[in-house]
Amino acid sequence: MRRSAFTLIELLVVIAIIAILAAILFPVFAQARENARKATCVSNCKQIGLATMMYLQDYDETYPIGYYYHEGSDGWKEVIWYFVITPYMGEGKFEHWEDFIARGDAAPPVRSDPSATFRKAIAYSMNQRVGGVGEVGTWYTTPAPQSMMTHLAETVLYGDGTQNPNWTGNAGALYDWTPGLVNGNPATTDAEWDTIDNDSGEPMSRFEVRYRHTGKSAVIVWADGHVKAMRRGSIQVPWHWQVGGTAPDRNVR
Repeated sequence: MRRSAFTLIELLVVIAIIAILAAILFPVFAQARENARKATCVSNCKQIGLATMMYLQDYDETYPIGYYYHEGSDGWKEVIWYFVITPYMGEGKFEHWEDFIARGDAAPPVRSDPSATFRKAIAYSMNQRVGGVGEVGTWYTTPAPQSMMTHLAETVLYGDGTQNPNWTGNAGALYDWTPGLVNGNPATTDAEWDTIDNDSGEPMSRFEVRYRHTGKSAVIVWADGHVKAMRRGSIQVPWHWQVGGTAPDRNVR
């Protein structure tokens, strides 16, 4: 007499095989998905880097304003680097934060990161020492000319930044003056890194590099326009942040 159905043991064996395959393949699929997201982030950063190189050619080889807060005839305005370079990426022109809000408070795709906690928010920050910061006619640090750079290919320009839920998920326009510090010293342990490498919006984590990609890495645009991912602890403090000098020196911009 021919059997027309599986036995219970056979069904259990099949289920066990499927479960084993799923356990093997799901992490592979997740890693492939994250690699695709990281590739998108790298592409975004390359566009931002290229746009900045074009901006340099038009503005006497001086980098775009990092952050400037001023009072105009129609009130207070914030000028931020990612608005300054928008015309070079075919996104039209919107110079102030209010223009950004008027477009629906969602970052253009090239400013967002699919691996970010807040995927529709701005995910990148600029090196404060390069872009400078000022308000109401006063510059605390002016945008740096490329001629000031002593190690272009080793100076951070932009990169993955920590996001803040209190700012509708957006990253700060600028990194801290010297990111990667905990109580004044470079972070070394995972516990120390975890206090600054997160999107909680807590003071310690604001204006920091966000190592959100596989292997706890961040995508960085360097001052010469090239893009490279860096792991936690591989960005040298202060060398990769300082603009001038021939050796690491916290007293050198």
